[in-house]
Amino acid sequence: MLLTFLEPRMGISGLVGALFAWYAGMIAGADTGERPVCVFNGLLTGLFVAHTWTIGVSVMALVMLGGVFSGWLPVVFGRLAWAMVRLPILSLPFAQVSILTAAAGESLSTLHTVAYVAPPALFGTQIDRYFSAFGNLFFMPNPYIGLLILALLFIFSRYYILVSAFAYAAAMLWLNLLGAAPEYLAGTAWDSNAILAAILVGGLFATPSVISFMLAILAALIAAWLSLAFGRMLGVAHLLPFSIPFVMSAWLVLYAAVRNARMSNHFNLLLPDYPERTHERTSIARARIGNPESIPLALPFMGEWAVSQGFSGEHTHRGIWRHALDFIVMKQGKSFIKQGRDLEDFYCYNLPVLSPAYGQIWHTVNDVPDNLPGEVNIAANWGNYVLIRLHDGKFALVAHLKPGSISVYPGAWVKPGDLLGRCGNSGRSPQPHIHLHLQVTDLMGSPTFPFHLAGVLIAQHEADPPQFELASVPQASTFLKSATEGDVRPFYLLANRGMRYTVTHDNHLTVNWSLHCEIDLLGQFSLVSSTGGRCRVESTWAVFSCFERDEHTDLFLDMWLLACGYTPVSYQVERWQDLSPARLLLHGNAKYLTKLLWPLASFADSKFQRHWDENAQGWRQNGYHRQRLLGNQVCTEALISPQLGCTHLNATLNDLDYHFEVTGSFQRADIGVPAWEVPVHLSTTPRSIR
Repeated sequence: MLLTFLEPRMGISGLVGALFAWYAGMIAGADTGERPVCVFNGLLTGLFVAHTWTIGVSVMALVMLGGVFSGWLPVVFGRLAWAMVRLPILSLPFAQVSILTAAAGESLSTLHTVAYVAPPALFGTQIDRYFSAFGNLFFMPNPYIGLLILALLFIFSRYYILVSAFAYAAAMLWLNLLGAAPEYLAGTAWDSNAILAAILVGGLFATPSVISFMLAILAALIAAWLSLAFGRMLGVAHLLPFSIPFVMSAWLVLYAAVRNARMSNHFNLLLPDYPERTHERTSIARARIGNPESIPLALPFMGEWAVSQGFSGEHTHRGIWRHALDFIVMKQGKSFIKQGRDLEDFYCYNLPVLSPAYGQIWHTVNDVPDNLPGEVNIAANWGNYVLIRLHDGKFALVAHLKPGSISVYPGAWVKPGDLLGRCGNSGRSPQPHIHLHLQVTDLMGSPTFPFHLAGVLIAQHEADPPQFELASVPQASTFLKSATEGDVRPFYLLANRGMRYTVTHDNHLTVNWSLHCEIDLLGQFSLVSSTGGRCRVESTWAVFSCFERDEHTDLFLDMWLLACGYTPVSYQVERWQDLSPARLLLHGNAKYLTKLLWPLASFADSKFQRHWDENAQGWRQNGYHRQRLLGNQVCTEALISPQLGCTHLNATLNDLDYHFEVTGSFQRADIGVPAWEVPVHLSTTPRSIR
């Protein structure tokens, strides 16, 4: 908006249009999410009027009226569009108001058209046209202004520039291939529409990927073609299509993509953001929980079991039934003692079988006899089983149970860990085991659906130390057990509750720093530092997890997040791995270098080890974080008290040492809740990192 004041008449007109749109939106009941859309549409309307007619009283009156309509329509049409097709209104109100304004302007004698002035040449090539397309987004088709807009865009998102360049080139080649006449393209703004469509489809509403990039190019081609079509039709009435081609092409592609199961996970209409941030958020989520469409289930047993057949297993987990797991108990490479001739010889026979999910018991079978070892019952394939309906309408099946052992009935509600029955050898089961899968309907034999096991300790071999995985799809022959819920939490999430630290830098500079918890209207928690740094956080029975660190500079918060931002809460977990944003490791000029090397330098590998320190009466959690491409690394050590959380933290960053020590716990004031602070006195400090 500030760039529009390079031409003062444009800037003033745009500002007036934006202000009137803001107040019109408020009158129409716009919420905080709708008001920016109102303002942007009003700004564009004001710029268009000033671009078309010379400034005067009549023109400013037209800007005010256009601003009111541009602020009103996003509320009315925006809610209709979202309710009917779940798509954002974008700049369609501006296009509607501008078409009406241009049509009415032909009948107003007090308006005087601005004389056309050819834009100056910068390079004298198609590059000028590309730059001018960005200036034309604000009705200033000047390559110099477009270059300034690109420079600003470069600061916030390099990916936008990449997508826009490919979209412009593809749309230009597409129109040349069609043989579009230059005289018909001159007033259609096909290049601006193509660039906008690509940026929104492939950037603002998408996670950077090959699929979203190709769909962005497709949206650009459609926008260029629609620009030609609408330009020809509206040209008869001496009108322009404005942003209609861009909006329609973005709608067409987004509507189809988000309703396609294979592409929907590449898009997020509810949380638009810069593609670099979206890439970071989704990459960390995939590293922690895998397939975003996979559904978490708990282990259906206690103790340590082995996977005898995994997804796409060689025996029965094939085709539409490939998403399934079989579990047995193995000791020293065998699943039984003696000769294995009797069912009682098998370690897992008659052991408790537990519910893997929250849900309602939908159907049970409890009277199929067990097979002798080695035999199978094809007629009753699933044997004795429990079918549980989950909240989303899918069904979890736990099968091959012991006859007469099932203790739940249809209609009952269960939660993870509730007893369902006992392990048996009924149905198609040559040896006692538990079969677990997720299916799309309640019809036995219906297709299975992807799922993962949540919060497990997994080892590749029986003698290996287990490693924690928040989400696991284990392979055959791996050993796993549930990570028992514990109290290894670096921060207890209570609204407005916080901890205060002193931070010592190289043993001579001491700074007071604090961290507290805030909760929003949707019940989502955030950690906020005393210097304004912020990140989202969740604390479940399995893990304390931080994500979506904002751009506010706070080196202390970055160190705290590296040390504690992904902490399994079970005391059984001794080692684990994570994917950390590389920007948490850096400071100064290194941050800008990381941005330039996106996405090659976006993340760092984080490895953790933890043990109980008897002297300090807490868990000593050591982390090693390294970015491979740039070689940046940080070592962290946190002491986590069961009662308080993270009480001490050491961090070594580029030969600089930082030491955090908790000094107090506090409560921020709220309505009906007075503020208080309690000092914390600790007698034990952790060893320094060397």
